Amino acid sequence: MSLYRRIGRRIALGAVAGWAVLTIVFLLLTQTRDTNLGGLIGGAMIGAAFAGKSPEEMATQRDEIRRQYLAERNLDGPFLENYVHWMVDMVTLRWGHSIETGDLVTSLVFESVLRTAAYVLPAMVLAVTIGITLGVYAALRRGSRGETAGRLTTYLLFGLPNFWIGSLVLVLLGIPVSVGDGSVLSEHLLPVALLTTTLLAGQVSYARSESMEYVSAAFVKLLRAKGASDWRVARHVLRTAAIPLISLFFTEMLAVLVLSVFVLEYLFGIDGFGMVLYDAVNARDLPVVLGCTLVVIVVGVLGNVVQDVGYSVLDPRVDTGSRR
Repeated sequence: MSLYRRIGRRIALGAVAGWAVLTIVFLLLTQTRDTNLGGLIGGAMIGAAFAGKSPEEMATQRDEIRRQYLAERNLDGPFLENYVHWMVDMVTLRWGHSIETGDLVTSLVFESVLRTAAYVLPAMVLAVTIGITLGVYAALRRGSRGETAGRLTTYLLFGLPNFWIGSLVLVLLGIPVSVGDGSVLSEHLLPVALLTTTLLAGQVSYARSESMEYVSAAFVKLLRAKGASDWRVARHVLRTAAIPLISLFFTEMLAVLVLSVFVLEYLFGIDGFGMVLYDAVNARDLPVVLGCTLVVIVVGVLGNVVQDVGYSVLDPRVDTGSRR
């Protein structure tokens, strides 16, 4: 299977999966009990009761509140009509305005993605660079004190959740929880450091495990017999182990990032992608939730495309269709 056919297949499967995910999110937000609507009606009914309104007047007021609430969300028509309307708007990027803030959804999501990327991208680069380096070194120095210390550190980082580490850092530095002051420390340095430690444990573990399969290979013995340095041996081992590492990189990295951004942005009060989506879900802000969901889907599809391209660049002989 050619590279272009593989990429086309990835995009087609991603489109089907994306449609399914958007449909599930739409159903969850529109067909389940809405506590926000219940709160509005409950508060209005209490006020109406104190005002001495009749049951008929209260019923009319309740129906009017529900009608207005659904109209604001373009959900006042038949279900199928509402569904088609929202799906077409999502695909054509006509996301409209946020129901809660009135901001243009495309601008709101784009700006939040930039704030999140400001600490996510540096953390990814640091975690991959340091993690793979330490993992390969640990594999080449198996049984040494350095390898043992590295393994213990990895287990420790795996066992300590980032929200606990983040809370401890805030307490030790005397910074209020959910600071949200927009400083470089709270929006960049601390999130980068915490996210790096979260991702680093996985990268070290995976790099060490994959490299261990090749440290006793014939080409490694030949390199050592020729007096090659550890760094030269590591370079050859890494090149051989790069293909499985790419697969692990995208699979584990995306899963960790999706969860970590919510924790870090809530903890540090960063108005990034995770926080915008969190607030939108609580408020049942349908256009923002669907827009953010579509961004996650697109990132996932693009990640798989980059993964396939990476396979072909590293080893043109690899048939990724046969590896699945």
